[in-house]
Amino acid sequence: MWPRVLRFILGLIVAAVVWYNLTPLYDRFIAAAATPLVKIDPRFRGAHLAADGRLIKVTGSVPAADIPADQLTYNVILLFALFASNRHPLRDRNVMAFLLANAVVVVLHVVAVLLSVESTYAVQMGAWSDAHYGTAGYYFWMYTEIFYRLVGMFGAVFACWWLSMER
Repeated sequence: MWPRVLRFILGLIVAAVVWYNLTPLYDRFIAAAATPLVKIDPRFRGAHLAADGRLIKVTGSVPAADIPADQLTYNVILLFALFASNRHPLRDRNVMAFLLANAVVVVLHVVAVLLSVESTYAVQMGAWSDAHYGTAGYYFWMYTEIFYRLVGMFGAVFACWWLSMER
């Protein structure tokens, strides 16, 4: 058990350092991936998402907003640590499962940006929010983002790890 705990802790440390240093570059990628998808919603047809440091800035035909992208992506630290704690972390099967899990998490990060944009505009834009979302939209997007941030982002990581474990 102790070797697994040590691998987990070492994985946390390594992943946190890598994540911290690569987040601004990664945020550019997810902003670029999310921009055409956010335009599916007619309210955001003229919107543009661009990474700026650890934020994704929404500009264009909507009021300007900042999305804290690093708060949407730090679950990769846990993913890396969980895979590092596996019995044979460098076995081909484990590496392939880790890469597949990362691909799933990357897709979820793009979805998380879209969710956060919708939530920000439904909840935090005052009169613009009232005119475009209403009360039901306000509560739906607010609680959907809260659920994702508290349960979904970690649940997805645990599910990817658990489904890849050797039995």
